[in-house]
Amino acid sequence: MTSPISRSKVSIPHTERTANEPRDNSLHKVLLERIEQVNDDIRLFRLVPADRGKGLMKFLAGQWLDVHVPTIPKAGGFTITSPPSLISSQEPYIELAIQNSPFNPPAAWLWRATENILGSELRVRVGGSFTWPPASFQAKGRKLKRAVFIAGGVGINPLMSMLSQLVIDRDANDDFEVQFLYSTKDPGASNLSRILFLERVQQAFKALGDKSQFQLFLTQSKDKPLDGKCQVAGEEMPIQRRRIQEEDVLRALGPVDERSDTVCYVCGVPGMTDALVNLAQKAEGMDERNVFCEKWW
Repeated sequence: MTSPISRSKVSIPHTERTANEPRDNSLHKVLLERIEQVNDDIRLFRLVPADRGKGLMKFLAGQWLDVHVPTIPKAGGFTITSPPSLISSQEPYIELAIQNSPFNPPAAWLWRATENILGSELRVRVGGSFTWPPASFQAKGRKLKRAVFIAGGVGINPLMSMLSQLVIDRDANDDFEVQFLYSTKDPGASNLSRILFLERVQQAFKALGDKSQFQLFLTQSKDKPLDGKCQVAGEEMPIQRRRIQEEDVLRALGPVDERSDTVCYVCGVPGMTDALVNLAQKAEGMDERNVFCEKWW
């Protein structure tokens, strides 16, 4: 679970910060098959099973991996951004999006020159409790009316896995609405393609249909502070050059009389996460047990 990390935060290893989180017992060997540079700060990594004959790992959307890289004694923690169904496909793989973090030894190793690490064997373990689908609805046979996802910056990583699986399962999900609020730093009108997963989210919402909605909020903008539209992959997309506000969240949660059947997932830096989780939990009609969060250190 890597994000903008200071020296003080990295001094607490991932395995210690997540000691109380559930983890698989098994370590799996994977090969680093592909590296894609998204922008100056983010790389995408594709990991493939090293030995399919010994059984593939299983995970839920939203979970992370303990990643053991060569020469580094302690594992790093990085969230899976691909949907779970891909690991059991004909060409199984897991995708990670990892930020350039020089003071995080496993991340720094993965940011070495591509030619020096491509093809390397890594060991990984699945963990984490921030997962889709919501267990409370599954266990009680309840029917969802709305799923709300709120991402701040690289907090989009676990939500990308969840959204991707939602699209794959869309035939079974045509009765509920999906709202997705994504807040990230504005790279400038000519650099929107550098926003992590923007095109992928846009394509997901095309597949989900008109009942669902994606909203993009750009912060620290040097462009005009007015709401407007932008071109992404040749298609027009509305944008708002401001932070996510209280009314945005309440609108996304839907009508008060339907909120008992709404779930809300929030992932971002602690300040943002704390404020928006508190807002969603206290919103009229919401069951606070249906508000889930993961903080990015």
